[in-house]
Amino acid sequence: MYFSAGLLGSGKTLLAKRLPSILPDMKLEEALEVTKIYSIVGLTSIENPLMVKRPFRSPHHTITPVSLVGGGRNPKPGEISLSHLGVLFLDELPEFNRNALESLRIPLEDRKVTISRLNTTITYPCEFMLIASMNPCPCGYYGSKEKVCTCKPEQVKRYISRVSRTTFRSN
Repeated sequence: MYFSAGLLGSGKTLLAKRLPSILPDMKLEEALEVTKIYSIVGLTSIENPLMVKRPFRSPHHTITPVSLVGGGRNPKPGEISLSHLGVLFLDELPEFNRNALESLRIPLEDRKVTISRLNTTITYPCEFMLIASMNPCPCGYYGSKEKVCTCKPEQVKRYISRVSRTTFRSN
């Protein structure tokens, strides 16, 4: 897992988006594994039947825990499985729902996610590189030499405290 905190407009998102381009090419077995996941959710096509590039997924901070880890009435892979063998980028980390962030704990450790429903249990792989970024405060300029931060100290403290110290541990 990699975590980046920086000023507004410092290039955090640009760096995260470029990361898959410097990762090793997928082997055929890896491409087939990723393709299977994408085909389950209907993201393959006749024009692109085989996923040959490492995935880069960047869900919006309003994502639900179910959309992030997978599930639903007919269990489908979530963003973490769609990121399998690639990158999952969580931009503006403190804006994510705490339950969504907490739902990442076990899949990050196990590198798989198991979804159980009344009549079925399905396990999807989710071995991904997690990249998270955030601004230093809600306005994005705390500590800047160019612009003055407009946040009150209690706003900065509340913003930073939204990311649980136990949610993500650096490895």
